[in-house]
Amino acid sequence: MEYNPSSEYIAIFGDIQYYTNYANNYLYQYSCDWILKQKQAGMNINSVLHTGDVTQSNNSAQWDCFYNATQELAKEIPYISAIGDHDYTWGGEGGYTITDRNLTKFNKYLDFPLTSQNIVAWFEKGRMENIVVKNIIHGLPIYFLVLEFGPRKEVVDWANNFVKSHSDIHFILINHEYLKSGGGRLTEGLKCVFRFKKNTNTTYTTPTQLWNRLIKNNNNILCILCGHVSSLYSYIVDKNDFGREVPQIQYNIQGLTYRYDNWLMLWEFPEGSDSVNVSIINTKSFEFYNTPTLFKFKYRK
Repeated sequence: MEYNPSSEYIAIFGDIQYYTNYANNYLYQYSCDWILKQKQAGMNINSVLHTGDVTQSNNSAQWDCFYNATQELAKEIPYISAIGDHDYTWGGEGGYTITDRNLTKFNKYLDFPLTSQNIVAWFEKGRMENIVVKNIIHGLPIYFLVLEFGPRKEVVDWANNFVKSHSDIHFILINHEYLKSGGGRLTEGLKCVFRFKKNTNTTYTTPTQLWNRLIKNNNNILCILCGHVSSLYSYIVDKNDFGREVPQIQYNIQGLTYRYDNWLMLWEFPEGSDSVNVSIINTKSFEFYNTPTLFKFKYRK
């Protein structure tokens, strides 16, 4: 790939649940290898992010497919993922309730050493669902704030306190369910409500509540990255309480049109610029989706 040697890049996977099985895992493996080869060729890939739903049904075979394809990449580049609703085991009445947030193999398989050594805060020590990961881009601290699926109210309070107490740091918030297809925060058909409404042992936070309780009143939350819905990507901006436009970005390759191809989102941070260039590239054909730059957003407030 042609790249700008003075830029830093973030590579993003969206909902790889159809990749992490024996039939299609070669697709995910190819994209992991592609990222690693670009890094080794000199492309400054800062980190790899994933929007959640690593697996379709939280079984060991799917997790093993994921880990085997990812482990070499994760030795060279920090790999950070949110947890999606498909990364839990479901049960209860109707079989679709998340009866226990501990019923997941997420922590076992996402605890890559290079990622863990950069974690500066946990909601629960040793668990990867709610973490803050240290990250620097062109000398600017831009940390990753990762929150669980339908985050508990106490998790949002923890995140709010951490962000407010680190006003000199920018944060990229990664959470699975947030935007709907075509843009706009999800308000109907919320899976967090559907999965948790019959579980009285946990609270949850909807996307609107997350915006009101955490995002809009913290000017150092740079942007939001999510997945979940089946459209390839969506992009909206809303002004926070300080009048700054906050980018909210959804990316997902699980849709039938894209799940059997090698699309990868790239964020380019050019040196000396205040804007991020966002593109989606096919790691096999090297073709861009629509145009080399789908949109831009500012990252230096």
